[in-house]
Amino acid sequence: METRKNNALIRACCNAIIPGEERFEIAVCPAADIYETNDAFIVELDMPGVAKESITVTADAQMLSVSSAQLTDRTKGGEMLVNEIGEKKYKREFRLGTGIKLDEVNAKYSDGVLSVTLPKADEVKARQINIQ
Repeated sequence: METRKNNALIRACCNAIIPGEERFEIAVCPAADIYETNDAFIVELDMPGVAKESITVTADAQMLSVSSAQLTDRTKGGEMLVNEIGEKKYKREFRLGTGIKLDEVNAKYSDGVLSVTLPKADEVKARQINIQ
C-alpha cells in the first residue's frame, strides 16, 4: 500500500493517531474492582505493562489517587503506523469517606494489577450484635 492509503486506514481504525512525526499520549483510566471486608476496603486497578517504580499512590482525608506513566519506545527500528499500546499515562481517583486509617494504607503490584488496601478505623467496622 502507498503511504496515503496507510494513513487513511489508521485514522479510520484509531482516532487517537496523530499523523506525521509527532508523538502523542493515550490517557487511560484503569478499570477497577472495589471490595469491602469487615476490616478494609480493597481497590484493585488493572495496569498491565507498568513498571512498579513508576506508580504513585497517595491518600489523604478526601482522596485516593493513583497515577503512572508508561514511557517506552516501541518503534523497534521501524516506522510506527498504529500505536495503541505505546505511551500511556494512567490516572484514577477515588473520593474517600471518613473512617480510613490513612497511616496504614498499603499497596502491592503483581502481574499487572495494583491492589490498594484501605484499613477501616474501629468505629466504622461492622460489629455483630448479640441478641438477648
